[in-house]
Amino acid sequence: MANSLFQQLNPQSQPTANRLNAGAVQSVKNMMNAFRCAGNPQQMLNAMAAQNPQLAGIISMLGGRNPKDVFYQQCKQQGINPDDIINALK
Repeated sequence: MANSLFQQLNPQSQPTANRLNAGAVQSVKNMMNAFRCAGNPQQMLNAMAAQNPQLAGIISMLGGRNPKDVFYQQCKQQGINPDDIINALK
């Protein structure tokens, strides 16, 4: 699955922080804020996934596993420092 959070660059060419897609990072921040304000975050996530095939694919990829574990696994597979992403989202 293509990951829009990262620009299409050679992983060894630049540090992770330089490869982050600023627009995607802002989009994730906006989604995080919306979830914080939602009365029922799970219901909101289900509604968003029904309208967004990319989000539905992410939920499918989780397959009932812990999202944090999957995040770290995907970072490792792609040679990405997870702390760079976490810091960008703060």
